Amino acid sequence: MVNNTFKKYIIISTYILILFFALKNFSFIWETVCKILFLLTPFLYGFILAYLINWPYQFIESRFKKVTFFKKQLKFNKILSLVLAYIFFFGILIFTIMIIIPQLILSIQNLVSNSSHYFNLFEDTYRSILSKFNFGGWSLSDVVENFLAAQNESIPQSVFEKAFSFVKNFTLIIYNWTIGFVASIYFIFNKEKLLNQVKKILFVCLPNKYFENFKYLIKLSHNYFGKFIMGKLLDSLIIGILCFIGVSILKIPYAILISTIIGITNLIPFFGPFLGAFPCTLMLFVISPVNAVTFAIFIFILQQIDGNIIGPRILGSSIGISGLFIIFSVILGGGLFGVIGMLLGVPIFAVIYTIISNLIETKIKNKKV
Repeated sequence: MVNNTFKKYIIISTYILILFFALKNFSFIWETVCKILFLLTPFLYGFILAYLINWPYQFIESRFKKVTFFKKQLKFNKILSLVLAYIFFFGILIFTIMIIIPQLILSIQNLVSNSSHYFNLFEDTYRSILSKFNFGGWSLSDVVENFLAAQNESIPQSVFEKAFSFVKNFTLIIYNWTIGFVASIYFIFNKEKLLNQVKKILFVCLPNKYFENFKYLIKLSHNYFGKFIMGKLLDSLIIGILCFIGVSILKIPYAILISTIIGITNLIPFFGPFLGAFPCTLMLFVISPVNAVTFAIFIFILQQIDGNIIGPRILGSSIGISGLFIIFSVILGGGLFGVIGMLLGVPIFAVIYTIISNLIETKIKNKKV
């Protein structure tokens, strides 16, 4: 009994010393952790890529397993399924880029070439408004020139420094994604082995009760996060297409550019179309205030359709929570963690919601017994 009490005091004292050391050297520990995470960035990219590729990979592999030849050649089945999954994923990506990117470049070129004309039209409108409300003699050109001058004074950076910074960042991105691509192949091809190794480590380090709970949490998170990502990509694709159709019918210029921005920002649940609509509306306002107002009304209607019909049907059914909880999780996640919280708040809330619901159901059953 005395030995057990002594052991407890030793353990508590050890934890206190470790906590004191961690708090005293917090800045050093935090810098070390940040450096390690920076070095592991390529593997994080590889994990993300492998997680996305794994969905078509599983689908293709399951179909091949129904064929007698592939049942006997399991390794060949894995290799072929992996190759086809990468071809499918990057094929869609390249096909989309080949269609959208040239149109985006053309739209941007037209916007830049006509910018002086749009600017003059907007300045005429600006001057007429100022004259009506008896504001001072400031012209829009003066405002823009003063703003640019202030920016140049506050950020004195040479062209060489900008070029060097761009090349450095571009090289780092290529390096990270190249290593990440190789790592993703290893992650998918050896996922059973890696998962078994992780399970063994957790089984040794955790008690049986916590080990089973942790397994359930990981399985639940994988299920919800995967369905949410796929559902949100589908939802954003639909909204981008609807936006392109609507903008084209309304004869608003730069339909491809605007629809791409709206589709990408729509990845943020509920508020995405508004975040994408602001720069688009501002651009259209310079070109034509009438088009800007028309576009703003159209985006508001499209957001209502997405928030009340399309989004809840796709995301609500795929993650098992209602549209009201989706809005709640986006607001809460965005308020706590910004854009990342808005993107990941829904699946995180779905996991917490499911765990709490299961606990409540278990308690109710126990009370009934």
